[in-house]
Amino acid sequence: MHPRDVIVAGLLLLGGSPAAARGQAVLRFVPELGRLTRTLTEVKTTTTLVGFPAVPDRAAFEEETWIGVTQRVARMAEDGAVVEVTIDSIRGRVRLGGEPWTDHADSTLLGSAQAIISPRFAVVGIRSTGPRDGEILQALGAFAAGLDFTFPEGPVTAGETFATGGRLRARVRTDRATGLAIDEVVFGDLALTLDSAAQAGPDRLAYLHFQGTLTPRTAAVAGEDGDVVTALAGGFAGRLVWSEEWGAFVSGAVRIRVTGRIRAQRPRGEETAEATWDRTVVHRVRP
Repeated sequence: MHPRDVIVAGLLLLGGSPAAARGQAVLRFVPELGRLTRTLTEVKTTTTLVGFPAVPDRAAFEEETWIGVTQRVARMAEDGAVVEVTIDSIRGRVRLGGEPWTDHADSTLLGSAQAIISPRFAVVGIRSTGPRDGEILQALGAFAAGLDFTFPEGPVTAGETFATGGRLRARVRTDRATGLAIDEVVFGDLALTLDSAAQAGPDRLAYLHFQGTLTPRTAAVAGEDGDVVTALAGGFAGRLVWSEEWGAFVSGAVRIRVTGRIRAQRPRGEETAEATWDRTVVHRVRP
């Protein structure tokens, strides 16, 4: 079975089957000055290793991270709304196999970034100048839509698939303690399918799903004890719910699976290894 098919099957367990196709939607970001939207994103990753020199074969590393984000419509500009995205909190924990959890979180993303967002939910300008602005602004798209993401110009009919221009981004890593340190990023083009659109009181909700293949990537890193070449491939699938009233993806679930084949050229000869990253991202608004 193709990795992407495995992901789709697993995602059905997370989110159920698609809604019955019905209706039509004009997907737009309708900002309200001063509006605050708070979200919580939970990321769970299991990394399975084979052939790594410092850990047993089939060793499984588990990592869980919770990211709290606030989005605020700060002011209106000529070409859109200035939205401030603040990553308020990051909590995390890790463990090897069934060992006890250890608290661990990468706090480098804590901070704010400001972007101009068009009515089609495109980032048409970045007002802040921080080195991690692009990564912080990924929170706008529930950590699924890339910065080039744009809703269609016209209405979308239920069952229709449309390109967004955005790319799903997945960073995959292994710790140096495994004997082979890997830190790479892979991307996949993001196209969405509208399952249905529904009126919910004053709000208009759009239910969407997506699936795709990550662009294969080969990376070579030269180290003191030899060169390491990593070939990465995989797939992804997910569901998103867009709320016009909130001006945000109010819920979503994404599953990503990446396989890496590693070849290390050491003074003592060539070594080969394999790593598999299985990641689930669950996103929702919070009060």
